[in-house]
Amino acid sequence: MRKATVLFLLFSSLLVAQNDSTFVDNKYLEDQFYINLTYIKLLELPDQISQTGFSFGLGLGFIKDLPVNAKRNIAFGIGLGYGLNNYFFNVKLDEVSPNESDTSELKSNKMVLHTIELPIEFRMRTSTAQKYKFWRIYPGFKMAYVFATRSNLRQSEDFDVEDIIEHNELIYGLTLSTGYNKWNFHMYYGLNNLFTNSKINPNVFEIKDLRLGLIFYIL
Repeated sequence: MRKATVLFLLFSSLLVAQNDSTFVDNKYLEDQFYINLTYIKLLELPDQISQTGFSFGLGLGFIKDLPVNAKRNIAFGIGLGYGLNNYFFNVKLDEVSPNESDTSELKSNKMVLHTIELPIEFRMRTSTAQKYKFWRIYPGFKMAYVFATRSNLRQSEDFDVEDIIEHNELIYGLTLSTGYNKWNFHMYYGLNNLFTNSKINPNVFEIKDLRLGLIFYIL
C-alpha cells in the first residue's frame, strides 16, 4: 500500500512538472519598445529653399500593446517616445527684411528639432504565444511636440535661421511600420506644415516632411 502511494505521488509530480514545462502564456504582449532610423525628405519646398546634405531622424520609446481578440494578433498600440530630427537645407532670399536685401548663398544650414512623440498604431500580425518571428503591418498616426530646437546658418554675415523660418510646436502625420521579424520598414508622412515663415519674412512657407527608414521592435 505504501509503495502504491509513493508511486502515485511520484507520477503526479511528474505530470505537474511536465505541464509546467509546456506552459503557454495566453496573455502575451508584443513589440513594446521601439527604435527607428529614417532619412528625411522635405516636401513642397518653395523656390527659395533647397534641401542639401543628409537629413535624418531618430526615434525611440515605449508602446503599450493592447490586444483586442483572443488570438492576440490584432491590437492597438499607444506609446510615448522621443524624437530627434535633423534638417539640412540652403536658403536664398531676395529680401529677408525691409532693411536687408540681396543675401548671399547660405551654406551648412541646419535645424534640429527635439520632440516628445505620441504614436498610435493599429496592429495586425501573425504572432502566437510561441512564435517569435512573424509578419506585421502597423498603420498609425503620430503627434509630436517640439520642446527644444537648435539651428545653424552660415553666410557672409551671420544671423539666425529662425530669422527666416520658424517651426511649428505641434507636428503630426501618418505612419506605417511593416516587415518580418527584426527588419521592418517605417514611413512617416507629415500632414501639417513643419516650418512657417517668420514674422520679419514676407515669404510664405508650407513645408512638410516624408521620413523613410527602418524600425526595430523589442519585447
